[in-house]
Amino acid sequence: MDYERLMNKKNSNGKDAVDLLNEATDIMDKDDFKGAIDLLSEAVDLCGHPRLYFNLGYCYYQLRDYKNAIVDFENSLANDRGTDLLKHERQRLFLYLGIIYEKNNDNDKAIEAYKNSADWGYEGALGKLENLGVPYIPDEPKMEPFVSKAAQTNQRAQAKQNTQQKQRAQQKPRAQADKPAAVSSAKKRIPGFIVPAAVGIIVGFFLFIMIDGLSKREVSAKPSVIRATVTSSTLDLRAEPFTYSELLKVLYKDSVVEVTGDASGDWTPVVHEGVRGWVDSQRIEK
Repeated sequence: MDYERLMNKKNSNGKDAVDLLNEATDIMDKDDFKGAIDLLSEAVDLCGHPRLYFNLGYCYYQLRDYKNAIVDFENSLANDRGTDLLKHERQRLFLYLGIIYEKNNDNDKAIEAYKNSADWGYEGALGKLENLGVPYIPDEPKMEPFVSKAAQTNQRAQAKQNTQQKQRAQQKPRAQADKPAAVSSAKKRIPGFIVPAAVGIIVGFFLFIMIDGLSKREVSAKPSVIRATVTSSTLDLRAEPFTYSELLKVLYKDSVVEVTGDASGDWTPVVHEGVRGWVDSQRIEK
């Protein structure tokens, strides 16, 4: 299907699918998912792009209308030409499908969806699989679908190299304590004045460090940690402060995060279990 041409098709108000998607995204950020569904449904009638179906499914998911969410997520996959959805969108789509299937006690489909999410590089799906008693190790992370084969090869090689480096770093080095130190058989005589001079220098150095540390104690006082609690049912932790940046993980209601800096627009920088990113400021409470 020629989505590029259809994306320019306009409705009676002179708006194309991109205009409607942008409007829907703006009100989705304000949790107006019902209003977003109206806009996205109109956009789908114009174009039918997989990304539109994905966002429709997400809105239904947030409204807990899981039946319609499944329909639109599956429509997104069915209409995808292999390059229409971004990597983080595929991660989320399969993750949400897995959560829905798990809620419906369809663990077989949930496991399949979580594995697909993990295959696209979302590590949070591995925890979901472990909770279902299915440890899973993806062979290699899938790359962005629009990346060239040469670039994919380079990225896979780099990922493999990084894994090997981590494995080497985790190996414990052999203890060196049992190796006898080389001692010269011919000991040199040390002039008598060297020892007291060296002692004086060392003592003076440590006195300087102590005095300097005391003078800066108040200045270098560690700031208090600011924590916040997730107030929405789910909350995306993203790599950058905007809606379509890479999804790092999904937080759930009552999760506690640590605020790491000042807000940027509607987004707050946080860290959760060692993962740093950005969350919607309106969905956390300090």
